[in-house]
Amino acid sequence: MSSDGALSPAVRRILARDDLMMLARDAEAAVDIVREGMPTEHVFRQETELFSEALKMYCDTARSAATERVSSSTWLDAQDGAGVIVGLCALLKVDLQPPDHANVATFYEQALARLETDRETLAGVDLDKDLYRGRTIRYRAARDRRIRGNRLAAMALAERDDNEFVGTGADIFRAQFHYELAAGYLLNGEAAKVRPLLRESELHGYWKAVAPSKFVSRHRIDYAFALGAWAEGDRDGATKRLAEAQRYLHRTGGRAAQYDIEDLLLSLARADLLIDEGPLPLAAVNRAIDHLGSALRSIEGIRDRWRVISRSGSPLAAAIRRIYGDIARAAAALPGRQAAELGLRVSLSAKQSGFAARMRADRFDVESNWRTWRTGRRLRTLLDQVVEVESGQQLGGANAESAKLLADLRLRIEHAVSPLLADAVVPVPANVARVIDSVGDRYALDFVGLPDTVTAEISWFRTLIGPTGTVNFCQLTVGEALSAFITAISPPTVKLADVLAGGVDWQELGEQLIPPQLRDALKLAEEPVPLVISAHSALSLMPWAALRIDGQTRLVERAVLTQTPVLTFLSGPTTAPATGPALIQLVSKTGGGSHGVGTEREREAWGISARKDGWVPLSECALEQDACPVDVPGTLAAALSQRTGHWRFAHIASHGEGVGLGQTLLLPDAPISAGRALMLRWPQSLLIASCQVGRLVNVEHAEPLNFVMAALAGGAEQVVACIDNVGDFSAGKTAAAIVHKSRADGTRLDVALREVQLEWVKGRWPDLSWILFAAYAR
Repeated sequence: MSSDGALSPAVRRILARDDLMMLARDAEAAVDIVREGMPTEHVFRQETELFSEALKMYCDTARSAATERVSSSTWLDAQDGAGVIVGLCALLKVDLQPPDHANVATFYEQALARLETDRETLAGVDLDKDLYRGRTIRYRAARDRRIRGNRLAAMALAERDDNEFVGTGADIFRAQFHYELAAGYLLNGEAAKVRPLLRESELHGYWKAVAPSKFVSRHRIDYAFALGAWAEGDRDGATKRLAEAQRYLHRTGGRAAQYDIEDLLLSLARADLLIDEGPLPLAAVNRAIDHLGSALRSIEGIRDRWRVISRSGSPLAAAIRRIYGDIARAAAALPGRQAAELGLRVSLSAKQSGFAARMRADRFDVESNWRTWRTGRRLRTLLDQVVEVESGQQLGGANAESAKLLADLRLRIEHAVSPLLADAVVPVPANVARVIDSVGDRYALDFVGLPDTVTAEISWFRTLIGPTGTVNFCQLTVGEALSAFITAISPPTVKLADVLAGGVDWQELGEQLIPPQLRDALKLAEEPVPLVISAHSALSLMPWAALRIDGQTRLVERAVLTQTPVLTFLSGPTTAPATGPALIQLVSKTGGGSHGVGTEREREAWGISARKDGWVPLSECALEQDACPVDVPGTLAAALSQRTGHWRFAHIASHGEGVGLGQTLLLPDAPISAGRALMLRWPQSLLIASCQVGRLVNVEHAEPLNFVMAALAGGAEQVVACIDNVGDFSAGKTAAAIVHKSRADGTRLDVALREVQLEWVKGRWPDLSWILFAAYAR
């Protein structure tokens, strides 16, 4: 037999995608049983934790069942549950932590051996005593063998007699075994055997006999037939069969939730078939876009009905990230505005993943603070209710009542905190037209990194939105400089300053990340170009200002830069100038103990004197240059919690630390974590000279969750903060200069930061003196 090298990459991708999603659905049901036995407040933060816990439970159950000689079905179910979890983790490249007594490679082989000992003969046919479990486990064992590379053994197991299915109650499984045989032939380079096998069954065998029953699983035969035709070069035959498979699924499945995944797979296969043909006429491009759009809507339906959003680290959540990557890759291969907008929709959708469950998991880190504030208690209750509504839905079956409850909770979160937080906790499908309108007369760059279905490697995609509403979407070619940066910055404990100190090729990074049409516009513009960037994952730590757009010119020299966690968070095309009054919290080294920083320049900028003991009081000051500051009683948190708070500007200088909701401003009287910051009412303009509080890491599977986003959710329109550890000299000099510019003429924070950074550049200061400050906006 020939190797699978003869099979086209497109067909191999479809087979791999099918394995991934079908395994993910099986694993979703398996781990859901584990969740049912966990306390309601427990949320798994990582895939490894969830899968390892589920695997341990099934291994322990199987061991106990074998020891106590309980029913065979209990032992078989445990082996099956363990098998699908191990199989999915192998595809996802998730490192499991199995129990010492478990042999993860033999779960299905052990189950098959048990089934063989329990078979019985009925009407001359050898059948499993438990037909449902027998057919399920034999099919999944055949799939497991094939995925592991043991194709001949997989095909031997999949080759069953029709009599094992007809009238036995296991009829619906026949299609799965036929699909396994077809997949084995395709991967073995024997595509010519697929269609004769299935055609014989259709004309004279099983599928002719059961045709009146209209089993919904019948669509898998058309699906497999199409792949066989495709592999043999019969694209017309493949096109017809894929269309028939989806029509049959819709007719017999009624678009029921349990068939969402099959519908998704068929839409993607139909798009791949078109794109695989090469350059397409306009009509074919439009058909491919329609199929990809249907696939994206299917994902959004799956996220809703299968509660993927709130189930952090779930099997379907992990698999869907790969599907996003497939849709983005396909959209990038198509020409035209519609394809570009589809690519942008994929990027926005991939970044949406409501973090109510993550906040619930982290709430114990901030609970003592949250209980202090009425808004905090109210928000915590609302978040719990969101998770409870989603967790109360039957798996795969969200209903109208649940949707109505979630919509009501979304509105209440919007009123309790902000529309931005409501969007993040209970996301709705992204509105591309609204995003483009919010960009306004600016340029916008969106980046997203998504895993590949076949290789699991991250592919990067970029969207450019122009000031006239143009949209361009592409897949990035990751060169040496960008690859080195992403690799170096990926470990969660790495310090950005250490990475940059090793030397960075800013010219090559600029060429790879800034599209040519934007570089040309930057060079030709007479005034600095407003540019908003929504990065993702490792690129959230890119010092964008430092990139070079030609041999000498830095990006900051030609653009006013702002960043935003997700483009859907943009509230409008413009940001208002800085106004007062200002609230100022400067924690000096002499008065703030270990939390203090050098504040001399910042105190001078506001005209604030330190007390004899070095303590700098919390102060209020009008933004005009000749205004004098006055002391404000109490703490910063108390001032920002007041409903009557009138501040329009805030300046904070202190040490900071942590990540996520634990990201904290280390204020001596009352430290403020990101979790607590969600409860406060932040001014329009917020300047934070504090280490790491601007560190905004947009992880692969969830919304960015940190101090900056908490401030934006709490009312801030612009935030300037440090994305990593910054020395007192650089932080103080930069912050003081921003204050001077804001007080002089109400300069916006992003504009003021740019002007200050240009002064550093002209003074030929080292890069680390100025590139670690960033401006964020909503």
